[in-house]
Amino acid sequence: MPQFKKPQDALEIGELFTGKSISSPISHIFEGIQKRSELHLVLAQALGKMDLVQYASEISLGEITIEGEIKLITHKAVLMSKLKNKLPSLLNYFRESGYPLKAIHLKVSPKLSPVATPINDPYLNNSPLPVSASSKEAWEKLLLDVDEDSPVYQEVKKLLKRIN
Repeated sequence: MPQFKKPQDALEIGELFTGKSISSPISHIFEGIQKRSELHLVLAQALGKMDLVQYASEISLGEITIEGEIKLITHKAVLMSKLKNKLPSLLNYFRESGYPLKAIHLKVSPKLSPVATPINDPYLNNSPLPVSASSKEAWEKLLLDVDEDSPVYQEVKKLLKRIN
């Protein structure tokens, strides 16, 4: 991270967006965001030229090193194999666009585990729950021992309705 000297005068927030060269930590962050955005645009254009534009939303930029290496990340291994065959063309496109990259690394990121939804959560949909006869009997006995005004009673009653 570059070292910055604190300016003597206070900066106006609008000065950060004028394009003037201001040596401050926040202007450094804006420049980084701008460069990442430009790289992502070049990537989308390159994918368009390689007839892979439909995958642009599934590829994200990972680490970008000072040495001129970038990492492309996706959740689809099939897409990585397609990109691996096109790496020389992709690298050349970046270079022709003014980004002197030395290497492009590909990474398949593991998919996130699916979140329980009403579609795949048996407790939220109305499908019967698979419960053994002895378990059903145990829930019915518990219902007899719990006060009818208790929230536990109400929930066990709902459960028994779903079991039946």
